[in-house]
Amino acid sequence: MSRHLYTNSRAGNRRTGRAAGAAAVAVVLAAGLATALPATAHAAGAEAAEILIPAPDAFGEGPEKILATGRYGVLHREGDDYLWTNSYNRRTRVVTELAEVPEELLVGGHDEHNRAIYTRQRADGGTDVVRIGIEDPAFNSTLTVPAGYLNPRFAAGWVVVTVDKGDGTYEMRVARGGAPSADPVVRLPAGATTDARPVVLGAQGSEVLIGYRLADGSPGYGILTAYDGRVKPLPVTGDASSFRITQMNVSWFSRNGSGGQGLRILPRSGTGTPEVVPLDTRSPDSEVTAFVVEDSVVWHEGLGGPLRLTPHAGVDTERTLLPTVEFAQLRAEGYGDVLALGKDADGRRAIHVFTQDGSGTVFDLVMREVPKVRTADGEIGALSLDRGRLRYVNSLAGKDTLHGKAVGTGLDPAEGARLADFPGLAAGRFTDGTDEGLARLVADPATGKDTLVTGDDPERPSQGLVLPGTGGRILDASPEFVLYEAGGRQYVVDTARDLVVRDQPVQGAALDGDRLIKSAPGKPGTVNVVDPRSGRATGSHDLGVDCVPSELQAAGTLVYWSCASQDAAGVYDTATHRDFPAPVSGVLLGDRFLAAREASGELRLTALRPDGSTGDLGTVTGVKPPATGDGRGSTWTLDPAAGKLAWVGTDDTVHVTAPQQAVSPLGVGHSTVPATSAGAWSAAWWLSKPAASWKVTLVRRSTGETVRTWTGEDTRGAVRVDWDGTSASGAPVPAGGYTWRLTAAPSDGSGPDATASGTLRVTAG
Repeated sequence: MSRHLYTNSRAGNRRTGRAAGAAAVAVVLAAGLATALPATAHAAGAEAAEILIPAPDAFGEGPEKILATGRYGVLHREGDDYLWTNSYNRRTRVVTELAEVPEELLVGGHDEHNRAIYTRQRADGGTDVVRIGIEDPAFNSTLTVPAGYLNPRFAAGWVVVTVDKGDGTYEMRVARGGAPSADPVVRLPAGATTDARPVVLGAQGSEVLIGYRLADGSPGYGILTAYDGRVKPLPVTGDASSFRITQMNVSWFSRNGSGGQGLRILPRSGTGTPEVVPLDTRSPDSEVTAFVVEDSVVWHEGLGGPLRLTPHAGVDTERTLLPTVEFAQLRAEGYGDVLALGKDADGRRAIHVFTQDGSGTVFDLVMREVPKVRTADGEIGALSLDRGRLRYVNSLAGKDTLHGKAVGTGLDPAEGARLADFPGLAAGRFTDGTDEGLARLVADPATGKDTLVTGDDPERPSQGLVLPGTGGRILDASPEFVLYEAGGRQYVVDTARDLVVRDQPVQGAALDGDRLIKSAPGKPGTVNVVDPRSGRATGSHDLGVDCVPSELQAAGTLVYWSCASQDAAGVYDTATHRDFPAPVSGVLLGDRFLAAREASGELRLTALRPDGSTGDLGTVTGVKPPATGDGRGSTWTLDPAAGKLAWVGTDDTVHVTAPQQAVSPLGVGHSTVPATSAGAWSAAWWLSKPAASWKVTLVRRSTGETVRTWTGEDTRGAVRVDWDGTSASGAPVPAGGYTWRLTAAPSDGSGPDATASGTLRVTAG
């Protein structure tokens, strides 16, 4: 039977939006028809089954930027939206209050009241600090920074500024939002001064870590009590960086201070000798960012490297938390935790929170995986549909990949498992329908000739059969044969024996089970039926026309023929000898129905009934225009063994529907059943369509005893039995006459079970 793989090159139009494309599907039904079109109804008032499969698109890493953190969440940005993701149920919402705020005006850092903070310049030269309570609107407020206050710096909601004293020096103040006279002046240690830009390193509660210049010009650091301006100096020696303050401690990193290289940890009181935690840095001059998380130090060198954990107490062990880190920030409440943006060992990019749990180890809470963004649109360039298997070629960023999906073997399509991908396949270079699974053409690396490879596992293909041509295409397939065309010749390939068994000029030809149906150039109007292996003609059909068909298709008992040069075409029923009218081009033949592409690009569907009458199954619109040709195999196709149709919408979504419900009953197409057995017996039957279950029984004719029974489920077409000559008990059966009987139930539930029977003579017992 024909697999309908007359293919064209992939269409070049781009989609205008998946939703718009799906909405463009239109259906036109003839009045009074009970059978309906795809995407509407099988009968009045009934929903039609339809599967939608968008073309696979390329996705890459989306934009993600951490802007600020709070006690209960993180403010971040993905694309144009400001988002807040909380840490108690990991839900994300858009912060609409910031919609018109430029990102450069947002204040970073940590705020324990979960506020988003941004600045707004006033006409008088001053600055408004706007605070938005994301978790609780009660924390909404605006702090007014007077004109004359310079270079505001922010930490945990506090605003530290400088004031020009007019003598070349500056005074540091804490802007509280009231009268300037009430704002605390920062009382630096004796002789210490500040530059015009105050140095603010962090804050927690009412205390702010600040930097200044000592009397001898060296840097100094201290803890500022924000509400009264007092400063408590920290015992920092040598170089220092990565200052942090939590509710419990203060920390900083130094390579050459007292105690050697490492992170210094000091109680929040700021007194005593710091504990030094050595860090195994990879470079002697790298920038180290470190955070204390209770009993451990979480740290990284630079950006892009790993986020690591080094314990300084407790039970945890040194390890890598993230192989790659882009951003990390301390959340200062309690003993502190760390919020980080980075990739895990599987390459997943996400926002993480690292906190020490009750067992004393630091655990990873994934707050939000960064969504992927589409970087390229996929385009469907070819498709096939065979016995519940949809295959479609997707072109993405210049690369063609054959994808597949099970779509069910019932009357209606049903979405099933994904099939294996095969890279590098284009239209006309693949087909389903052989006993060995997918058949595909690849180029032989030594000669460049086409090589036929079969199998459904891309990792375990068949050895491959080198074919006579190059750049050819597959026209058709049946369980044991493939019809291949290249260089003006057609070849029938026996896939069961890995042989080219027939070579003929290009002509109308199609496979029908174990037979080849072909035109007879010397006998206009005649179609010959040929055994491909022997070349012997086993029958013929008289079409009743005076032309030689240039195209043939077969589906069940129906044969579509076309003499395009003479504008003649039709469908011939080989069982009833009835004829049906058909267009001369753009036609595919399904199970008791015909699909034809009209000049408008619509698909007209017509039922071909056994009594010789036809029925209008409707029209499908919104089909993607092909780049060339009529789109058969590139933008639409049929399953010749079912009533299913697959087509590509203008948005490159594949639609699978079942416009024809009045399908043919299940039957046995052909078989290979030996009539004698000398101790072993191998039999095979090929069904006309998938079966939900099957049973073969072997009965001894002299006694009526059933000596063996074989059963199976869910076969797409072939039933095979291998018998060793023994009964169910394992004893050899007596020589003599036996009767076998096959019963198979159709997967689509339509019609009676298929049956076949015959005799077997066992010559050895």
